[in-house]
Amino acid sequence: MKIDHLTPEDWAAHDPTWPQRLVRWLWSRPGRVIYRYRGYGAHPRVPTEGGFLLAPGPHGAFVDPFIYALGQPRTRLRFMAKYQALEWPVLGRLIRWAGGFPVHRGGSRSQTALGVAQTVVESGDGLVVFMEGRLELDHTGLGTPRNGLARLALATGVPVIPVAAWGSKRARAYGKRWWYHWPRVTVVWGEQLQFPKEDDPSEERVAQVRDEIWAQVHVCFDQAKAIEFAPGRRPRRGTPLEQALPPGVLTR
Repeated sequence: MKIDHLTPEDWAAHDPTWPQRLVRWLWSRPGRVIYRYRGYGAHPRVPTEGGFLLAPGPHGAFVDPFIYALGQPRTRLRFMAKYQALEWPVLGRLIRWAGGFPVHRGGSRSQTALGVAQTVVESGDGLVVFMEGRLELDHTGLGTPRNGLARLALATGVPVIPVAAWGSKRARAYGKRWWYHWPRVTVVWGEQLQFPKEDDPSEERVAQVRDEIWAQVHVCFDQAKAIEFAPGRRPRRGTPLEQALPPGVLTR
């Protein structure tokens, strides 16, 4: 499926409301069971209205946007996908239908995706941005963040929500074989961050904001891992983070 005929305006104007409501209705309960999802942390997890940026880590599976959608109530989330994926015959149509839009990695064409992203956020939608910019499949930790989300945060001034998951990667990353691995995903949501809007931030300022956001993603990731490896069973979904964490683990 070729997508070159679609303009940035076409991608920004796409409305995924009813597909996402359908997917949420079909997916929410089975998804919680299949992935043994448990969510902890800040409430409310995302703003009840207006645009925001969701900063998850790590990006360990194609299903990640759906996993993070389980833990928040908004029915419109947009997300970036690599350009090639949107040209796949079946999956590409599904990604577009569900709210994805293409990004070229590197070069001047990547700026087009950032322009679409800014329009999407300023129109009031939530946008999922994986700061690593790629799937990190072969290890349990986080990857290296890129600058795109920090640029968007400064260009729009909208809230940024750090969040991290343990358990969403393929079994091999955790030293397990796929045929008996039943995923068990623990997600920790952080407190909102917000940065003053800047029209032309310096590279140093972009790097500073990137590192500040990524540091909070690291905190959420460490907490998710600590909950997963705590003695006994994981606390019930919705347990306050302070109660879910093992003794001696800092909450922030």
